[in-house]
Order: sequence, then structure tokens, then C-alpha cells
Amino acid sequence: WSSAPRISRPFHNPPMIFDLDRRTASLSAGEFSNFVLGPHDAGGGSAGLWRAQLGTHWHNELRAQTAAASTGAEFEVVVDGGIFHRGWTLTLTGRIDQLLRAGSAVTLREIKTVTRPLPVDERELRADYPEYFVQLATYIALLRSVENASLRAPDATLRAELVFVEAGSGLAQTVVL
Repeated sequence: WSSAPRISRPFHNPPMIFDLDRRTASLSAGEFSNFVLGPHDAGGGSAGLWRAQLGTHWHNELRAQTAAASTGAEFEVVVDGGIFHRGWTLTLTGRIDQLLRAGSAVTLREIKTVTRPLPVDERELRADYPEYFVQLATYIALLRSVENASLRAPDATLRAELVFVEAGSGLAQTVVL
């Protein structure tokens, strides 16, 4: 990772950009975690809109619960940084849903709405949603590369968790990375 990643606000999700001449690519952590070569089904449609609206609802509910329980919680924390790999420079950007501090510990929390019934065995979630785990691991790597004391103290212990939320009921299941 580069030694000088940036943290900024507000965040918008810029499109994935590749420059073949300069051998650079800029993409979000979500795009990185879902990246495949060649054509693929982008999904979406009316079901995508329905899921997005439910996802927003459950994100807002969990945000309110976390804000009430933890006065130091931060939400939609933007982080970005770069990596050089095989002659390419990749710039990754992301927005961490929740960042919680407790003493010298920092917890990154990513919330994902799913349509499957919960709870289920953790191995099933890892097998069915590997891109969510890659996205969270990317956030950890980006956060580790940041030497900004306002986001992470140098001696901080990092912890990361995915909160899966059943879209229909709001039932939540947490998996620690």
C-alpha cells in the first residue's frame, strides 16, 4: 500500500476507471471485491431497487441503534489508498458503514442486507457472499495503511465484522472477520 492514502468526505462512488497506457485503475472496494474479467450479469432491475430501499431502511435502523449505544461511533467513513501490483497502480476507495472506538480498539462494521432467512451457519455466509468478506478485508488493509490519528491510533487493535440483515424481518447476524 502507498504510504499516503487519503481520507476525505463527502463520498460519492466514482465509476471504475482503467488507463491502459499509464497502467492505472481506480475502483471502489465494492467493485474490487466483485471484479471479474469479461462480461457478466450486472443484476439490478426492479428487484434491485426494492433491495436497495430495504437495505437503506435497515442501514438507518442499525445506525440509530449504534448511535444510541456508542457516542463515539462514526458512520459512512471514507477511506482510500493505493497499491502497486504487477506493474499496475490500483487506487481503491471505500466507505465503511460504521467505525466504533473502545479504548485502543477500533471496530469496522459493514452492513449487508440479504434475502435469505437468518441465522445460518457462518460457513454458508462465507461461501455464499465471499465478495462481502473481500470488501471488508480491503477496508482493513486501507485503514491499516492510514497513519491518521483521528481515524486510528498507531497502536490500535483493529476488529472487523459483517452484519448480515434479513431483508424482510430485520433479523441481524454478525460474523467477525
